[in-house]
Amino acid sequence: MNKPAVLIAASLLLCSLPSHSQKKVPPAQRKAQAPSIRFQGAPEYTQEELLAAAGLKPNVRLSASEVKARAKQLNDTGFFAEVRFSNDSKGPLFTLTPSTQLFPIHLDNLPLQPGKELDLKLRALFPLYHGLLPANGSVLEGIRQTFEEMLAAQGVKATVKADLTSGLGPKKITAINFTVTSPAVRIGPIQLSGVSAAMQARADGLVAGQTGNEFDTENSAIGLQHAFEDLYQDQGYAAVEVEVAEIEPLIVTDQAVDIPYKIAIREGGVYKLGAIDYPADALVSRAEVQKVLSKYPAGSGRPLDLFLLAVRDAYHARGYLDCDVSSHVSFNEATHIVDYRLDVAPGPLYRMGAVEFDGAPNAMAVRLTRLWKMAPGDTFDESYVSSFAAFAQKKDKSLSKWMLTVITTYDAKADPATHQVNCIFHFAKAAQSGR
Repeated sequence: MNKPAVLIAASLLLCSLPSHSQKKVPPAQRKAQAPSIRFQGAPEYTQEELLAAAGLKPNVRLSASEVKARAKQLNDTGFFAEVRFSNDSKGPLFTLTPSTQLFPIHLDNLPLQPGKELDLKLRALFPLYHGLLPANGSVLEGIRQTFEEMLAAQGVKATVKADLTSGLGPKKITAINFTVTSPAVRIGPIQLSGVSAAMQARADGLVAGQTGNEFDTENSAIGLQHAFEDLYQDQGYAAVEVEVAEIEPLIVTDQAVDIPYKIAIREGGVYKLGAIDYPADALVSRAEVQKVLSKYPAGSGRPLDLFLLAVRDAYHARGYLDCDVSSHVSFNEATHIVDYRLDVAPGPLYRMGAVEFDGAPNAMAVRLTRLWKMAPGDTFDESYVSSFAAFAQKKDKSLSKWMLTVITTYDAKADPATHQVNCIFHFAKAAQSGR
């Protein structure tokens, strides 16, 4: 949680306020406009945004109580670590120290459309919101309530929770996550079009399996698209195209909100896999890829997917943990054969850092260390790490006996700055079955 901002109002403030002991000011001077309120220290916000956030108008005379209230209002937003007020020859001045702890927002299961339009609506209501939020404060609470109001406008009486969450999305971001805690939000009825008689039963089965699943604002539509693409590609429809869209209205009951979808499918016919063209000058040879591929169980996936996975695993075994593999498709309409050309960007080479055996007694840690052969500075081999526990059990009887009593997991932490990988093996005592 962020520490509350420091709120300071200068004691010299009162010198700017009218005093009964002062002489009467001539009428012409009494009508003079009050000096402009100024802000410094937060150049990312405009004068207008800061005035609005503080509840101020451009040219007003502030009493001591008003200064305190306006400074507190800025402080309560959560966007500032410190708010100071003073008066100088140019007039009232707020000195701001922006918070360094601001986070993007993430919609978990809200049936709202994330993106530019939603951001513009929020920014119109909350001037300091530029796509990032503090972990607490009046703006965070205001946006949470605004989401509830937006849902109410769609007929959904929902309770929305906001919390700081790590590990969201493929890049593992830390974000302010907004979640509807009640009612349940689900994938609703799915309307299909473009399905042939040959695929109808399979498509209907997939619809039945998806309907009623938990709704995810950012991932449900793409998840449905991938599910139908996989279904068709498993049957040889390599050119299938799937379009997924939410449709209105929402289906709202006291127990749940169901989000209806329409899915349009262009099947494109059945193709047989032809050639997979692998770069002849690749850092990892095709023979190495085929060796990895031969270890996969037969029938465990589509041939292209397995080949791509084998390429990734082969590169990872050579220390290229950031390798990127892309495929380019070529359809032969006359023969209904599909060929693929692969491009591989290996990325930087990673090397071994340190290894640690967490939870292992000293005697076992010594044995594990003796067996560990990937030294600091060696090219990092991901496959060596994943197979080490099984290797250790096979090589050392004492280790084998002890490891039967623990649960073994590991973390391989790659540092993209140093290109080193530190490995930690965790050993937790296995639960004993009762007698």
